[in-house]
Amino acid sequence: MQKRATQEYYFYADKISPNEIILGKDEFHHISKVLKISTGTTITLTDGRGIIATANVQSIEKRHIEFSNINIERIPESLNKLHIAIAPTKNISRFEWFLEKATEIGVSEITPIICSHSERKQLRADRLEKILIAATKQSKKAWKPILNPLISFNEFITGQNISGRYIAYLGAKSAHLKNLIHAKENLVLVGPEGGFSETEHQDALKQGYKTVSLGSNRLRTETAGVVSATIVAMHHE
Repeated sequence: MQKRATQEYYFYADKISPNEIILGKDEFHHISKVLKISTGTTITLTDGRGIIATANVQSIEKRHIEFSNINIERIPESLNKLHIAIAPTKNISRFEWFLEKATEIGVSEITPIICSHSERKQLRADRLEKILIAATKQSKKAWKPILNPLISFNEFITGQNISGRYIAYLGAKSAHLKNLIHAKENLVLVGPEGGFSETEHQDALKQGYKTVSLGSNRLRTETAGVVSATIVAMHHE
C-alpha cells in the first residue's frame, strides 16, 4: 500500500516532465534528510511555471530521487497581471518580507529599482529566489513570480507598456489605487524609504504613469508594496 505525504508537503522542482522530475539540491536535502520521506510516498511538486505534479518516490539515491507514476496538471497563468517595481529597503529583511507576502497574495512580477533616495543598491538574487520558492510552496501556487534584475528607476519606466501604470507618490493629492485599477494588467511603482523625488515623479508622469494614493497613512516601503498587491488582488477576486 502506498504511503501519502501529509497535505502540507509541497515541493519545488527545477524540471517536471512526464518521464522525469529534477530537484535542486535544497529540495533533495529537504525530502531525503530533513523530512526523511520514505519510498512509496506520493508527493506534490510544482515547477513554478504552471505545472503541478503528483509522483511516487520510487527510490532515494545518494544524489537524486527517482520518481514513478508522474501525473501532470497544467494550470493556466492568470490573465490578471500585477507587476510591482519597488526600491529595496535598507534593512534587507523587510524587503524579503515583502517578497514573501507579495508571492502569497499573487503578484506576477517584481522588479527591484534604484531611485534617487535609495539606500540599498545591491541584492543577492540567489537568496531572493529561495524566498520566492519557499513562498510559492507555502501558498501551494503553480506560478512563481518573476523576479527581474535590479535596474535604475529611469531605465525601468521607459520600457513598460502595461495599460495600468501607477506611481505611489506622497507629494501630491491623488485618487486611491482601488479606484483606478485596470481590468487586466497593472504596474505599481513603490519608492524607497525617502520616497520618490519630485523629478522622478514628473519623469514617471511623462511616461504615462498616473499618481495614486494608498490611503491616508504614511506606509513603509515594504508595507506599501503589500498594500498595493492586496488592493489589486481584491479587485480581481
